[in-house]
Amino acid sequence: MGAQGRGARVGLVGTIILAVLVLAGAPAAAQTPSTTAAPEVEAVDVEDFEDRAQRWAEARRRAREKALRKAEELANANRSTTSTTTTTTTTTTTTTTQPPTTTTEAGAVKHPIPAGTTEAQWHALRQCESTQNYRAVSKSGRYRGAYQFSIRTWDWVAGMHYPDLVGVDPIDASPSDQDKMAYQLYEINGWDPWPTCRKRLPS
Repeated sequence: MGAQGRGARVGLVGTIILAVLVLAGAPAAAQTPSTTAAPEVEAVDVEDFEDRAQRWAEARRRAREKALRKAEELANANRSTTSTTTTTTTTTTTTTTQPPTTTTEAGAVKHPIPAGTTEAQWHALRQCESTQNYRAVSKSGRYRGAYQFSIRTWDWVAGMHYPDLVGVDPIDASPSDQDKMAYQLYEINGWDPWPTCRKRLPS
């Protein structure tokens, strides 16, 4: 074989080697875009940031709700205290403004006083016990009316002589009914039911 034949073979070998190199480099070149194109790590980071932002927003919402509930509780407590104070004041005012009632009221029935007593004595008794107030109530609430009957004594006398007055609060009875109940109690026990005021009665 001559020099030309050897040259041809060398050229062919070179061509084959070049082709092999080109084919070997093609996958690497093809893989390069896929290696650098998919930012999967960045997508994960974005989702994690969104989760944190959502949790932070939820925490703020709960904090606002808690603060609003606390403010409402304080406002309700203040309103309750104000209402209680107003009710107490109203009750006290009502209790201390009961109008006095006397036997001189129009339409009052006049009962005869017991024998051996005088109008002056009964007037003095009412003045001492209740300052003539037929709706007077003692500080303890036990003694009631112009003659300061207890409920027990009132019902005891009424049960024997005036059944229609049993269970009636003395301050709700008419002045004439209170008078006749006091006169009847005197007929039973004299002035003893009024141990303090009997000492102040005129003779």
